Amino acid sequence: LGHLHHRHLASTDPLAFLWLSTKRRGGGHHRNMRTMMKTNVQTNATRNVKRKAVHVEGNPKEVLDESDFQRMKKEMAKYDAEREVVIKRSRDIQKLSKQAIFSLHRKDVERASKQIEDAMEAAKEIEPVVQANPTLRGGSFSSALEEYAEAVIFRHYLSRGELMSSQEQDIKMCNIDEYLGGVLDFTGELNRFAIARATHRDLDEVERCRDLVEALMGVFLQFDLRNGSLRKKYDALKYTLKKLENTLYELSLTNAGLVTKPQEIPMPEAKEDEGAED
Repeated sequence: LGHLHHRHLASTDPLAFLWLSTKRRGGGHHRNMRTMMKTNVQTNATRNVKRKAVHVEGNPKEVLDESDFQRMKKEMAKYDAEREVVIKRSRDIQKLSKQAIFSLHRKDVERASKQIEDAMEAAKEIEPVVQANPTLRGGSFSSALEEYAEAVIFRHYLSRGELMSSQEQDIKMCNIDEYLGGVLDFTGELNRFAIARATHRDLDEVERCRDLVEALMGVFLQFDLRNGSLRKKYDALKYTLKKLENTLYELSLTNAGLVTKPQEIPMPEAKEDEGAED
């Protein structure tokens, strides 16, 4: 069978015919023929690769539009540049808003108003960029506007004793999530403000703070908040209300004389050392 197979190959393939002939002549010719066949196979493979390379490395316009990719590259570079500007200015907005809140706690309303104004100008500067690329709003810019809303709402409460509406001009650039986030953050500052007023035995102001947080608690119970930053801030609202209630309770006891005020605690009398030498 092997002999018939070799004869069939010799009749169909010239190289096989030469191989069979050299095999009959001797081993040396057989080895030389195997080397020739191997070299021939490698040469054919190299030629095929070259043909494929010539086909791929031909004129690119035949298989793709390179200008289309250049256009996309420019758009991506422009988007990245605008994103860097938004991130940088958002940091400025957030920083100015935090400084304004700090100034308000120190009763420096004039300085706080200037810081809020500067934050608003920075937000207006990048607002057209964000409107042109809505994906740039989430993240840094949205967080900065929440901080800005918190500062504006806190200033409004200190001057008027009420919660600022979302339709007010100073806060209209914030969307619903940013406004609600600012309101929830504001309750934390309201708790700090209430504690400061409690040290001055200002029971009425502490009650107003408690009443506002309690009213907000009732309002937010009507919202179906999905898991996210708003939900986490709402959960913190429960603890803020509890802290205000405890502060109000302790202050009420102090004002009623049931708890000794710190300044009324008598100083301990000096005692002579029992083991002193005569």
